[in-house]
Amino acid sequence: MAKTKIKVKVRDTENIIFDGDVERISSFNEVGPFDVYPMHANFISVIQNNLALYQDHKKVKDMKIEKAIMKVKKDLVQIFLGIEALVIEDINEKANPKKT
Repeated sequence: MAKTKIKVKVRDTENIIFDGDVERISSFNEVGPFDVYPMHANFISVIQNNLALYQDHKKVKDMKIEKAIMKVKKDLVQIFLGIEALVIEDINEKANPKKT
């Protein structure tokens, strides 16, 4: 029987940092540490501190993060890094529009 995998895409404001299949994702949110496995319930959360991706019981990616958004839906996980900076830039641009 084939193992079920989770499709993960991690991106920042300019690049895709990771795009592949994993068997587990570990991170932290305001409640504490948590893991996402295949067939996990759908949810959206702000994550912080660390993001670890595992394949074949080994850590394949380990990132220290300040804050990010994690969206889990039907074994597809999207993680958006640098969201806070985008919001701040949008607010500043609206308050101080560039004159051309």
